[in-house]
Amino acid sequence: MAALKEIARDNADELRDGIAWVLVYRTGRSWHAVPIWSDLEAGEWETDDLNEALGILKVDPDAVALNGYYCGHFGEDMTINQLAAGIRWHYENGYNRLAYRDDIEAAQASIEEARKAAEAAGLPFSEKLAAGAEDEPDPYAYDGSMTITDFEMMQEARAAHQELAAVVEAHLPGIAPDKLDEIAHAAVGLRISPATMQRILEGFNAIAAKVGEIVAILIERMKPVVEAAAKILGSLWDKLGRAVAPPKWWHLYKHSKKARVRKKYRKRIGRLICAALACEGGGSS
Repeated sequence: MAALKEIARDNADELRDGIAWVLVYRTGRSWHAVPIWSDLEAGEWETDDLNEALGILKVDPDAVALNGYYCGHFGEDMTINQLAAGIRWHYENGYNRLAYRDDIEAAQASIEEARKAAEAAGLPFSEKLAAGAEDEPDPYAYDGSMTITDFEMMQEARAAHQELAAVVEAHLPGIAPDKLDEIAHAAVGLRISPATMQRILEGFNAIAAKVGEIVAILIERMKPVVEAAAKILGSLWDKLGRAVAPPKWWHLYKHSKKARVRKKYRKRIGRLICAALACEGGGSS
């Protein structure tokens, strides 16, 4: 059983310097305190500190948040006994209660709203606030942030996610891990079973194979058209080139022994053709 004087001694530096906030609460006759360094005066909570505060309120709704700079009955030169008296004064008179803070009430309201949305969607819910996408509950350790039912549901969802990912990867080897995770996550949300996903992917593979066959047939049948178009364009290019290029350029493009020279003059002639067409277009507008 922790006495109030012990709590005051252990947190004396924090209460005297006024930088940290000390969350004080009781369980039965025992006192407890947790120092945090979030900027509560500005309403800027670190996620871990906010989770800590919400957890404390579940244990003791009368918990207080104390700071030697912002709260009265504290001072830099106070003794341990005086600090203990200051803590007791706040706690017993209900000053600076954690539950009365607007940011705490807003967080609790958001949690309840999310709880109802998860329940309506049939999804597992954890009341632990997350700092980011990677900060999620451990599916293999029960930490009290979920009901037993939600914890079991989360384990089932994780197992389904892994099974779906294995099915997708088998059909799409080499798929990027983030894309694999995205597809599996979406399938879990849509309640698609691994067996259904198997059939879907098999259907896609069959469609892709048939489309590939159709494309191959079209390419084969289009070859004469493409070849004829290439001949027409080549002939047109030659006619335009002869018309705009100096005879020497044309000769070097056609008959130079060096491929580098032929390529060089082909590009020059091409630029002349483009310039001529641009001038013609501008004159006709």
